[in-house]
Amino acid sequence: MRTKILRTKILLVALISIAICVEAQGVATQQTGATAAEKNAGKLATPAETPLFKSEGDFTFAYPADWEVLDMKPMLPLQRLKAEQEAKSDMERKGVDCAQVQLTIRHGDPASVIVIMFLEFKCLGLELKESELAATGMGVSQGLTRSFAVKDPKYGAYILGKHAFWIERADGSPLDHPEHQYKLETTCTLLKKGLACWLAMAGSADAITTFEGGKVSLEGDSPTALVPASAFALSQ
Repeated sequence: MRTKILRTKILLVALISIAICVEAQGVATQQTGATAAEKNAGKLATPAETPLFKSEGDFTFAYPADWEVLDMKPMLPLQRLKAEQEAKSDMERKGVDCAQVQLTIRHGDPASVIVIMFLEFKCLGLELKESELAATGMGVSQGLTRSFAVKDPKYGAYILGKHAFWIERADGSPLDHPEHQYKLETTCTLLKKGLACWLAMAGSADAITTFEGGKVSLEGDSPTALVPASAFALSQ
């Protein structure tokens, strides 16, 4: 019962992230290269360095300098309002309020988008268990079906250091632009401070490689690729 309730709450939270993904495809921005990285968190020492996003959730994610960092804050109030309207309890509304879309980056035309979502346990008032990771990850990925025709989903699991990950990969096309084909990928893990999820709408092979190969450091661990080649080894 607890898992089902959590999954519903995570789905509402995910609707915010998915809406941000979709809106990011059409957002015009002049942020590129080193300027984008500097505006992200002021962590770029020289233009030649790889931009590094640092989360208060105690993890980092490195991405190529030619991906645009988008400021999606103006879109968040409307997306939160929509999600709150679908909430059926105060706890679900709290889940929506606690959702953090921490990074949104975009590249190419049609745009490929990567979003990092974080749900802080302290804000939510409870901690997720590792046994609930798959169910909550499904809740996140199901948000994609609101905007995409999703087919051929494939599920996997892997370990980075001491952190277990749940992952889903699928093909999809936007409901309003069925001529565009994407690889959709969602991967989530539990950290001490909360749930962290990376979502990708990849319109090219290079984009999915960027997503999977982006270096992450989790709670001080050595940087490693977000998605290892063995991620779907246990998939049937």
